[in-house]
Amino acid sequence: MINNLLNKTVAILGLGKTGMAVARELKCRGVHVIGWDEKEELRAEAQKLQVVVQDLRFVDFSKVKLLIISPGIPHTYPAPHPVAQLAKDNGVPIISDIELFISTYKDAKYIGITGTNGKSTTTALIYHILKENGVPCAIGGNFGIPVFDLPILGSDGYYVLEMSSYQIDITPSLDFDIAALLNITPDHLSRHNGMDGYVAVKKQIFTRKTKKDVVNVVAVDDNYTKKIFKEICEEQTKSKNIPVSFSKKLDGGYYVNSKGVLIDNTKNEKKEILDLSELQNLRGKHNWQNIAVAFAVAKKTGLSTAKIIDAIKNFATLEHRIENVGTFAGVQFIDDSKATNAESVKYAIDSMKDIYWIIGGRQKEGGISILEPQLGDGNIKRVFTIGECEKDFYNTTKKVLPSYKCHKLEKAVFKAFKLAIKDLKKGKVEKPVILLSPATASFDQYKSFEARGDHFKQLYKDIVAKYQKKFG
Repeated sequence: MINNLLNKTVAILGLGKTGMAVARELKCRGVHVIGWDEKEELRAEAQKLQVVVQDLRFVDFSKVKLLIISPGIPHTYPAPHPVAQLAKDNGVPIISDIELFISTYKDAKYIGITGTNGKSTTTALIYHILKENGVPCAIGGNFGIPVFDLPILGSDGYYVLEMSSYQIDITPSLDFDIAALLNITPDHLSRHNGMDGYVAVKKQIFTRKTKKDVVNVVAVDDNYTKKIFKEICEEQTKSKNIPVSFSKKLDGGYYVNSKGVLIDNTKNEKKEILDLSELQNLRGKHNWQNIAVAFAVAKKTGLSTAKIIDAIKNFATLEHRIENVGTFAGVQFIDDSKATNAESVKYAIDSMKDIYWIIGGRQKEGGISILEPQLGDGNIKRVFTIGECEKDFYNTTKKVLPSYKCHKLEKAVFKAFKLAIKDLKKGKVEKPVILLSPATASFDQYKSFEARGDHFKQLYKDIVAKYQKKFG
């Protein structure tokens, strides 16, 4: 596609990491680039690249060939951004950087992973398996690395791309050689005009434009994904459609039995692959689904079972996803800042006990209603609420558990530590865990979930420094 843009004008809305990576590529290819971002510092960076910085609301879009938009900017629901509407009014295609990349580098192979929860871990695990076994590969997309910052791979290489619903929505040429769907729970509903729209966008990862010999891997553990798998089996009869489950036995697919053992039943022969309950680096039943999907994908790249298992065993946990920060004075600190919705938090709570739970931020659809049954199951000892939705979460949790309004993360961490030490001395808990698993977006107090997690880690260091002499 880029080859057809020589001397043409392309507009870029959003000049963060992704927008700047596209701008650099287009400028090198002789494309005229105009860009805009609300943040002055990003506009200044773009000007250093000799990008024409101009408020796109006042651009003549009849002379614009493409609009490349940041995935976080709405182009349909709940209301289109004025620039997106201007592009539509002038018949200008609105696409993502991934659309431009896939349409340009057609020789490489692409693996796409989506789902409401677990997609970052699964994407990282697939990439790790391939890399450990010497397969040319690169990881990017929603994972945090813009595709135009990735190396150019040949026909033997795999681009392993995490795909958010926002990105799928503006990437019509989703020519994935292997596409995987993990799960679907309510999220981003206003952006997709409700649950039906959200489910429909997730299903689009299985859309193919040109490739024929393709693989679809679907974890059929919820009603939405189960329905999608049935539909693609009917619609894509020439594709290799592989079901995966971490909760029930499957014929013709991969599943995890009640003991945590991954079973290959693709040929209805029940071959035991790996005991997932023994993996300390990927603990928790939620990771059983991630591993099963990653294994199914890796097998379809041609790797042997033994090589895949070896790679899984030495995989390191993702930063900010049930990450062990450290243990001090008998209290463990876990950074799960990446858990930005209640479903993701549910998995964290299920994987540990004696929890001192820090929760809150900018609330998402549904809040923490699905977690209410877990509040009284004994795993959680105390709750510390922070952020914009503090009042709502406090009112919900205080009915069942000792809860404390802290507003700021610093106060929550220090208060949780003091109470954990107190309970430990009284024998009320054995191995207390201070868990930052917010179930919310971070944007009320932090620029990203990474920044929130980094602050939590720093607070752990502050506690160690402050109490080192006392607990030595």
